[in-house]
Amino acid sequence: MSAIITITDKFRNVFQRFSRFGTWFLEHQRRNLIGIFSIFVMIAFGATVLVSITPRPSNLPSTDLNTPVSFGTLNKTASLTKSVFNKNNGVLELHYTISDGSVSDQDLVDISKIKFTAMTDHGGNQVTGRVVPTSNNTLVVQFKNLSHNFNAVTLTAHDKSINTATVEAPSSVSAESSSAKITNANSNTASGKFIINRDKVSKSNFLTFATQKELGVSESDAKISAQQKLIAKNTNAIVEYQKAIDQQQASIKKYQKRLAQSDDSDTQTSIDNARDAITQIRTQISDAQKNIQRAKTNISQYQKTKKQVQEGKTLLPKPTDL
Repeated sequence: MSAIITITDKFRNVFQRFSRFGTWFLEHQRRNLIGIFSIFVMIAFGATVLVSITPRPSNLPSTDLNTPVSFGTLNKTASLTKSVFNKNNGVLELHYTISDGSVSDQDLVDISKIKFTAMTDHGGNQVTGRVVPTSNNTLVVQFKNLSHNFNAVTLTAHDKSINTATVEAPSSVSAESSSAKITNANSNTASGKFIINRDKVSKSNFLTFATQKELGVSESDAKISAQQKLIAKNTNAIVEYQKAIDQQQASIKKYQKRLAQSDDSDTQTSIDNARDAITQIRTQISDAQKNIQRAKTNISQYQKTKKQVQEGKTLLPKPTDL
């Protein structure tokens, strides 16, 4: 019984305190409402300030690696193949491969005609950048002194090669007016824009603001390594192709034994199909062998290029500031 009385007393005390608080709140209603309103205003103001000054990744989607992006009016594409950032020294390295869809040999691109413009979001006041050609179809865009909390970097590729298809020679004043509209429309056909968000780049504490020679040697090594992997894959493919031929030949022998025992047209058809398969596989082996030979030729060329770069005899354009 005493326990029930104790609990009742506690509830009565709580109710009395709540009543006193309600009375106090009503007596000071104006001041209390102003205080509550001020708290909400301060919270809203603080949130606005934090949102405006706190670096964050861009709201726009980051451009995926190895995704060709068209630019200019001559069917060229640029692919971002690698992005690395060292937050300790503010060095950002963006590797690009340029392809020319209008020619069969995409390794031969006039890299001197490829230009980039850049814009940084919360990049800092001291950030600088440059474009460094590393081969006939690759280049590196470098930034230094970039803020470790940058939001994003936006790069736009430009092709300075002249497209004669967009050059107009009007025969009259009226033709000049219409051709100007066509030219302006064609000049904006491909933007070549890349967005690199901070949260999408690879991180490295060893990345430095490398020289053109260092970047060129590294590019040659990467190309040689890629060709070596290509050779290995084609070599393995030839081994598998040969196994497939052996299997087809074993099947032919089996079918021939069955055909010797009975004149079955289906068995003869199976033999013919197996022989056709062998012919196709041998064609695939020939293609793989050509791939290997082509890769070896490329390796030889890349090794020569690497040596030229190491000796300072490269014919590549000099780096240009953004």
